[in-house]
Amino acid sequence: MEYIFEEVRITERNAPKFILDGEEVDIWSEEYVNYHSKSVSDYIREKLIEFEREGVDPFSEIVGKEVEKDMVKTALMSGSNILFKGKKGYGKTTFSKTISKLLPDKILAIKGCRIHDDPTQPTCFSCKKKLMEEDTVELTFIPKKWIRIAGDPMMTTRQLIGGISLQKIKEGYDLDHPEVFTPGRVLKAHRGIAYFDELGSIPSSLQTLLHELLEEKQITTPEGDIIPMKIDTLVIASTNPANYRGVSDIKEPLLDRMEQIDIGPPETLEEEIEIGLKNMAIKKDIIPEWHLRILAGAVRCMRSRNCRYSARIEVEPSCRATIKVFDHVAASALRNSREAVVLADYGKDFSNIKLALKSRFEVDYEDELSKDDVIVGVVNDSIDTVCGEIYSEIPRNIFGGLMEELSEMGEIDVYNENGLKSYRNLWTFLSSICRKKSEINSALEITLEAIARCTGLVEKMSDGVYVYTAYDR
Repeated sequence: MEYIFEEVRITERNAPKFILDGEEVDIWSEEYVNYHSKSVSDYIREKLIEFEREGVDPFSEIVGKEVEKDMVKTALMSGSNILFKGKKGYGKTTFSKTISKLLPDKILAIKGCRIHDDPTQPTCFSCKKKLMEEDTVELTFIPKKWIRIAGDPMMTTRQLIGGISLQKIKEGYDLDHPEVFTPGRVLKAHRGIAYFDELGSIPSSLQTLLHELLEEKQITTPEGDIIPMKIDTLVIASTNPANYRGVSDIKEPLLDRMEQIDIGPPETLEEEIEIGLKNMAIKKDIIPEWHLRILAGAVRCMRSRNCRYSARIEVEPSCRATIKVFDHVAASALRNSREAVVLADYGKDFSNIKLALKSRFEVDYEDELSKDDVIVGVVNDSIDTVCGEIYSEIPRNIFGGLMEELSEMGEIDVYNENGLKSYRNLWTFLSSICRKKSEINSALEITLEAIARCTGLVEKMSDGVYVYTAYDR
């Protein structure tokens, strides 16, 4: 019983023999000294200072968010827990995973321990007993830990904290017995990062227990026994804004132990596109820049107060919508053996875009205004915007010659058009907006679409088929 309540510290003087991979090791030697005895905050602080000294961004996976990154660094340097607050899909989980990369790739732990205790400062009962009574203790290396704890209003004490019973010890049960000690999710994050996804959804009574564990370093059992449980973990939590659907309150004492950092949507279209490309399932570079602008612009429009549907959109689409829109149009292009996305890859009536968006935003009174109507409207608006930009890029000194060339071409099937090099003005412009040769037919299509939408001198007959109509006027 005494081991449960004592704080055990192992030094070179009182240490047993440590065995690693079948061989005795000196854990205080230069080879092993950095793999134990340090707290999670110590490891993170050392790594941050190293990155700062080398001028390296520790959060390079995060696009933009320079102010937020700086706040995270400050909080971590001071050993603080962090609460990311923002709407779904804006990178709160990604940020927490990026923080975990500041931990060492591996650390030493007592072999067989269910919470991976440090060999010099054990927390669990059986590890204390081993280190104080046994002549040899086996060690193992464990990888860095990032434990997700999903907010669940039905979560139990046993799921979150675990089961700890002094009564079973009194009855003679071994300290390793699951009836004596079974770690819950937060104890499994010992010596790592505990990521609480929607912290407010955890029942208030469990938030109180969590506060006791993290702040007081103890657990009060259902029987009223107070057990010291000095776990070492960095808590990163997330929550949605207070007015967001389904959001619950976080208890004040727990909130007071965390630094709140607000995470919002990407600030620019360029950042939105970069996030979308970085996170696509399809990694092939197949989406031309104009389609990236159209698709990301449509998603961003749905978050904007300037959107004509803004008053009706209750839940806006996040960056996940942008990612999946990119994925779906790229998938369509690949299925149709195209080297670059074209407008047909948006699907009939924008069906591929609807597939990406319909589950990721909400409108009020859908019987009056359907999600399909909103998607068709914002995509057409975005096409208009980008086509206007492309039309304005056509140099005035070649515009007349370009239009003459289009009149000579007659009906133009952009998906099968060859011999474009013979049309000097048209080829010059198409080449100027392409990043690579495989985009040339897609560039022809968006140029014709731009002229059609901005002047009416060209008419779209069907997918990819355009005809010069000025001579009919």
